[in-house]
Amino acid sequence: MFQEVWSHMHPIVVHFPIVLIIIATCYDLFWIITKQRISPKQGFWLWTLAFLTAWLAVGTGPEEDARGNTNVFEYHQNLADLTTGLTFIVVAFRFFFLFKKKEFRKSLLIIYCLLSLTCSAAILSVGYFGGKMVYDQGVGVKMNGKYVNPPKPEHHGD
Repeated sequence: MFQEVWSHMHPIVVHFPIVLIIIATCYDLFWIITKQRISPKQGFWLWTLAFLTAWLAVGTGPEEDARGNTNVFEYHQNLADLTTGLTFIVVAFRFFFLFKKKEFRKSLLIIYCLLSLTCSAAILSVGYFGGKMVYDQGVGVKMNGKYVNPPKPEHHGD
């Protein structure tokens, strides 16, 4: 049973960073637009949870399912790594200012806003390529216990 649950962990987990990053970005934009400022404390845990779930999603990705049968896996994987890194930078940025007990100044607010929007664009791109692999190419999809698009065996140079 554990193996069965673990084999479905990535599709379960991936939705959390998508939702959390988008909500965190919208939350930040709301405060930036309405108040022209944002406290590092506001939304800190939302971004921290987004980072942790992004890291978990990357760690549970079934890379072997995509072996040899998709042309978009590397885009998906590289964008997922980039998104996780950007989300970590957002959390570190907020933690630094939280520790200093200061609000973001105008110039830093613009940089921060661009960073969080880039995180959102990156996570949406990750989801796009992940969906393309599953829904268009059948990567990781099983029917009656057999892969719809089975991974290709690895060939090592002789």
